[in-house]
Amino acid sequence: MRVVSNSDLQECTEVLNSGGIVCYPTETFYGLGIDPWNEQAREKLYALKGRMLDKQLPMIASSIEMVSRFFDTTHRDFKILASRFWPGPLTLILPTIEQSFIPNGAVRVSSHSTAQSLSESFGKPIVSTSANQSGEPPIANPRDLSAQLVAGIDILLDGGICAGGCPSTILSLLEKRPMMVREGAISAAEILALI
Repeated sequence: MRVVSNSDLQECTEVLNSGGIVCYPTETFYGLGIDPWNEQAREKLYALKGRMLDKQLPMIASSIEMVSRFFDTTHRDFKILASRFWPGPLTLILPTIEQSFIPNGAVRVSSHSTAQSLSESFGKPIVSTSANQSGEPPIANPRDLSAQLVAGIDILLDGGICAGGCPSTILSLLEKRPMMVREGAISAAEILALI
């Protein structure tokens, strides 16, 4: 595993383009990132985490505009939710525009500048799943990465220790009525007050 600083986004982008795995900081914990449209990268990441294949891989994007290029954002509540909670800890499940490989996806705009910059440098959303084995707690310090993860990660974008905290709230906009999938940093009451 190579280790680079926050200023080495180009090297991380090259790893993503080649189907590799990047470990990077977010506003809460370290995440593992891949190109979500690269099937071999997805298989590699599922194997590394020991994650069930039917569990979706969440993504982050650099901006609302980027989300709109890759996801159907016509849901009546999208605009108000995105403008109020992004960048921030609200993950929205939306249909993708190109549905041949990924029919829908869970996406958010991260409030962490490095995570935003990595997605912007890559030019499209990237996977943002916690840097841990499935069932294990997420990590805020890259020194706490397991030996198995270190062996499978191609590059670590070292941003120091992350803040930790609650995971993002996940809300599905696949149906007319929004559905709470997981309550996290944003409460159901905060969302209901808007929609």
